[in-house]
This record gives sequence, C-alpha cells and structure tokens, in this order.
Amino acid sequence: MNIVLRILVILTLVLNGVALWFATALYGKRNLLIDRNESFRDFAVAIAKTFEAEEPVHENTAANHEARDISEVSLAAADITPDKSDFWESYKEELEKIDGKRYSIDARKDDLDEVYVLNAEGKPELDGRGAPVKEGAPMDVLLKEIQDKALAQYKRLNTVRGELTKVRTELESAITELNAVKKQGRESLKTIAEKEEQIAGLEADKARLEGEVTNLKGEITSLEEEKATLQADLDKANEELETAKAEIAKLKETLEKIVTTGKGTSGDGNAAVVNVTAGVKGTVARVDNEYNFCLVTLSDEALKELIGENGDRELPELEYLVRRPGDENGIVGKVRLRTLTKDTKTIVCDILAGWKQAEFQKGDEVFYLD
Repeated sequence: MNIVLRILVILTLVLNGVALWFATALYGKRNLLIDRNESFRDFAVAIAKTFEAEEPVHENTAANHEARDISEVSLAAADITPDKSDFWESYKEELEKIDGKRYSIDARKDDLDEVYVLNAEGKPELDGRGAPVKEGAPMDVLLKEIQDKALAQYKRLNTVRGELTKVRTELESAITELNAVKKQGRESLKTIAEKEEQIAGLEADKARLEGEVTNLKGEITSLEEEKATLQADLDKANEELETAKAEIAKLKETLEKIVTTGKGTSGDGNAAVVNVTAGVKGTVARVDNEYNFCLVTLSDEALKELIGENGDRELPELEYLVRRPGDENGIVGKVRLRTLTKDTKTIVCDILAGWKQAEFQKGDEVFYLD
C-alpha cells in the first residue's frame, strides 16, 4: 500500500512539473498572441485613416474656367467668335481637393477582437464541420469594409491618373499653339524692323528733297531776270511745295509719336502719351502668368506723369518694360496699362504675350525706355 502511495505521489509531482512547464510555455505564447492582436488592431485602425470616407461628388465646373481658343490665328477669323476647347466639360476638379473627410474605425476597433459569430449565449456558433463561424463576425465585417474602402481609393487613384493624362494632352496642345504664336510674333518683329528701315530711307529722301528745295531757291535768286515769265509757274510750284511740307511735317509728327510711344495718336488728334520720362516706374505687386495680367504699384512720380498733379487726366495708352531687380539687361517682357486704382496707386496691366521672355514674378521692376 505504501509503495502504491509513493508511486502516486511521484507521478503527481511529475505531472505537476509537466503542467508547470506547459503553463510557462503557453504563457509566452499567450502574451505573443495578445501583442500580435494589439499590433494588428492598431495598424488596421491606422491604415483605415489613410482612406477617404466617401467618393467626391462630381460637379461640372467648366463655367469657372476660361476655355482654350482653338481657332486659327488669321485675318479671316479676326471678327468671328472663336471655337473653344471642351476640355473643362469632363474635367474632374473634385479630385484636386486635399485632406477631405477621412475614414475612421476608432469607435469600432473593438470589433477586431470579435473573430467569431456568437450565439445568444455568447458562445461561437459552429458550422457543419464543427468549426467556429468567422464569416459575418464583427471583425470579418469591419475588415471587408476596410477592403472596400481600399478598392475605392485605388479606383480614384486610377481616375486621377487618367485626368493627369488629359491634362498632359491639353498642356502639350497649348504649348504647340504658344510656340506657333511666338514664331509668328518673331516674324512680325522682322517685318516691323523692315518697315522701320524703309521709314529711315524715306527720312533720308525727305532730307535730300529739302536740300534740293534749298538749291532751287538759290537758283531762283540767280535767275531773277526770268522771274517775270516764270512767276506764275513759281507760285504754283511754291504752293505745291508748301503742301508737301505740311504733309511731310504731319508724317514726321506721326512717326515721332509712333517711335516715342508705340501708339500713334488718340481719337482727338492729341498725343496718346506726353511727358513720360525714362526710368523705373514701379514694381509688380501681383501676377497671374496663366491669364497674362498683373498688378503694378506705381511710384508717386510715375502716377503724376500718367494722370497729372491733380489726377484729372485720363489714363493714357502706354506700355512699360519689365525686368528682374538688379539686372538691367534681363528683360522679362512688356505690359500694357489697363485700369488704375488711384487710392492704392495700383494699376491693372495686360502682359503682352509676344514680348514675354520669362515668367513674371512679384517684385519685378516696371520701367519706361525713352
């Protein structure tokens, strides 16, 4: 009997040792599973926050944007309404929005701990094979919802890629048109240079003719004896000469105005620009290179030159050159005066595309070259 008891005691001690070993080993595994589950839950919550909560609502915003003119540049098309690109009709502007409402599962993260479908007694339901049912459990439902959000985000990403392709195509078309217009502008400058050379030739002819007139007057003095017979012809020649002088003087005045102002004359015959001195007139305060306009803040002296001491003179038609500060030879382009705000000494200017050598920047100097 004592032997049996001893055997049972020894067997009990051995079993207790084995149980202790299993308990120690399982404790480590249990902590590992707990840590793994917490990491899984935390990362699932964090990943869910990277998705947008809902699909952006599409609205047709074409009316908010200037459509690109796609008609040819020609005299025949100068007086007709140009055709416009329909690029903005299908453009998905809502995809540009950043930091919209984010998807969050913070309030439901405990569902990630519910792996099985529980019955009314709080115990896992079993399928036909006797295994716990996972499909439809809180964790299963939540993970599928996260998966749906990920797929929706991926579809929006592909949509954005498609929009980028459309934007690139539109940009390439605009670049092609711009290059063509700039080429045409350079050809026009060559034509202007040729015309100016012709004008210079006419000026030389005019000077030569005036010299000949002087010589003729000298001959008239030496031929006084013929004055009686030639007086009628001489008077007629003098009348024609005075008419020619008046026309030449008028042409010279017009040419001087064109050279000085680049504008000619206003409707009432007065010079479009008077008393404008060379030098810096102000700085660029704001610029929109896409639509080619800018705001220029004028100095007090420049403002007085334009509208007078009392500000009662109409804003003349005038063009200023623009350069980078500190770079006297670095011409950026040319602007045309449009609208003046006297209170702020600020003027709205059109950026002349044919003169544009670089992107305009805030702080660029605006100056007039005499």
